[in-house]
Amino acid sequence: MSIVGRDVFVGDANGALAELASQGAQIRGAADDSRRVRAGDVFLAYPGDLADGRNFIADAVARGAVAVVWEAGGDFVWPTDVRVPNLPVARLRAFAGALAHAACARPTERLSLIAVTGTNGKTSISQWIAQTYPRPCGVIGTLGVGLPGKLADTGFTTPQAATLARTLADFVADEASACAIEASSIGIEEGRLNAARVDVAVFTNLTRDHLDYHGSMAAYAAAKEKLFTWPRLRLAVINLDDPFGRELASRTTATRIIGYSQAEKPPALPGLVLAENVMNTPEGMSFRLVAPNGRAYVDTPLIGRFNISNLLAVAAVLIDAGMTPRQVAERFATLSAPPGRLETLGGGNQPLVVVDYAHTPDALSNALTALRDVARARGAALRVVFGCGGDRDAGKRPLMGEIATQLADSVTLTSDNPRSEDPHAIIEDIRRAAPTATVIADRATAIQQVISAAHPADVILLAGKGHEPYQEINGVRRPFSDHAEAGKALATRLESFPQ
Repeated sequence: MSIVGRDVFVGDANGALAELASQGAQIRGAADDSRRVRAGDVFLAYPGDLADGRNFIADAVARGAVAVVWEAGGDFVWPTDVRVPNLPVARLRAFAGALAHAACARPTERLSLIAVTGTNGKTSISQWIAQTYPRPCGVIGTLGVGLPGKLADTGFTTPQAATLARTLADFVADEASACAIEASSIGIEEGRLNAARVDVAVFTNLTRDHLDYHGSMAAYAAAKEKLFTWPRLRLAVINLDDPFGRELASRTTATRIIGYSQAEKPPALPGLVLAENVMNTPEGMSFRLVAPNGRAYVDTPLIGRFNISNLLAVAAVLIDAGMTPRQVAERFATLSAPPGRLETLGGGNQPLVVVDYAHTPDALSNALTALRDVARARGAALRVVFGCGGDRDAGKRPLMGEIATQLADSVTLTSDNPRSEDPHAIIEDIRRAAPTATVIADRATAIQQVISAAHPADVILLAGKGHEPYQEINGVRRPFSDHAEAGKALATRLESFPQ
């Protein structure tokens, strides 16, 4: 049933699926990874970043694919021994979203897709939306995909288009009413959200990150902005305390805008969600939540003013979904930080160790600023252990070194995920702005030594890797966990200095 020799298909997704149906295919879903093919899928085969999907067509068919759409061009020739309905398509990667969503019966027409974008805060906000939404809500992001408490890893912050469509269709089948997704700038730029109907777009902030990919802050910002001019966007939730957020508020094409702010005099918008009277408490923080439909006092175990901002974003989404500020406050009272986001170990008569994913200058500054209050309350020093990832924006390395030196009492530089780079060269890039820092290149050793030498009341931030269960060195991901290493170091310390 090969149609090699015909003109390459360049029409719409419905037309492509109709062509395959005319060849006898009964399509029930889509996949672009042969290992994830289900019976009844159309397999989308195109060159990827690491492998060419066209080389796995036979495997996909063996696993149950009933049709194949493949990228035309190059030296590829359809394998004559594979006999399934198939269609060559030009620039398939850009077209994959439209095909996948059509094959999966357009799941975003049946649930509210809430896309969260920004340099920092995406994971916390998306996780908290899913946990507190008034109806069943899935989540897709750095920590995995699924319903709250049932997450499976995907390896991507924002999955490829076919995986996304399949996941959303599964949520619909599980009777979810919504899905909160982390929309990374790279995912937006590469078309992973193409053909998905975004119902709500949330903007957190814009600070330096991913310049190795985008090339400039202007290009990075432009990728984020695409989400706020998305076709049929109903609601934009925007951080008005961020300069770029204020620009977005004037440029978005959303039908409705809700701005959120901690400022005393925020920009005037018809819909505002505000935090007033923010205070640190022995248990965390408290503030008064002010919204168009009322106000309520919020007590939260979270720390850090940036988390107040994150909670305001969540509150705006929940209020749009029909909740009152009082109901929002009740749900916020029991929220905890997601794994690797200001996650604490020890404390009491042991050093307080905090594991955080902070891997950008702004995130590191936010984490250290939040923990300074904690260190002050404990009457001891604030220490930080961190490195920077290899094969990523090298320009942020001295910036992070400078921030650490300014905001922490003690700085230890170590390896993060060096990838293909020399770990010592990365450390030297950071050290240019942190000449007094201690260097311990092996991360496990650095964590052990800093915790062992700390005063019992000290606060120690392990920054950069957060929830990650691996360390990537020369293309190999070896098992490694900051949380586990810190736990071992605290246990060893307790054995050496029993209370």
